[in-house]
Amino acid sequence: MNLRRPLSSLFSLNALVWLAMLTGLATLLCFAAAGWLALAPHVGAPLASLYTGLGLLVVTVLLALLVRRAVASKPETPSDHPHTPAAEARLEDSLRPLIGDSALRWTRDNSSLVAIGALAAGVLIAASPGTRRFLTRAAGPVVTRKALEAYRGYSNDQD
Repeated sequence: MNLRRPLSSLFSLNALVWLAMLTGLATLLCFAAAGWLALAPHVGAPLASLYTGLGLLVVTVLLALLVRRAVASKPETPSDHPHTPAAEARLEDSLRPLIGDSALRWTRDNSSLVAIGALAAGVLIAASPGTRRFLTRAAGPVVTRKALEAYRGYSNDQD
């Protein structure tokens, strides 16, 4: 099976999502700058900065609540979950030798904390070139080998 087309469309979708988020952030910052410029002559620069920052904070909280409500109100259907219980069990069985039973149990019980930690690690890796360089040099050969094994296994499964 040729994986190039699905991977290309997945990366294109990822790029479009990031571009949309970047555009939204730039729009929000332009509105904040316009608000600051409008307020600064009347209340002074420090108060204009305070009001603009509080406005950005309120907009961020409202967006977070809106996203949370949209996610919570969506009814779950079996087709929404791409992982079947058998696939999850197979994934857990493959992780068990690497992280152990207690860590796997803790991860399952604290999945939201694990997701926040993964997000924080992603932000750290994205923000620090030194961290990226260190991780690339340390994990590069292992990740490459595992990716090739997964690709070969996926290619053999699809034939």
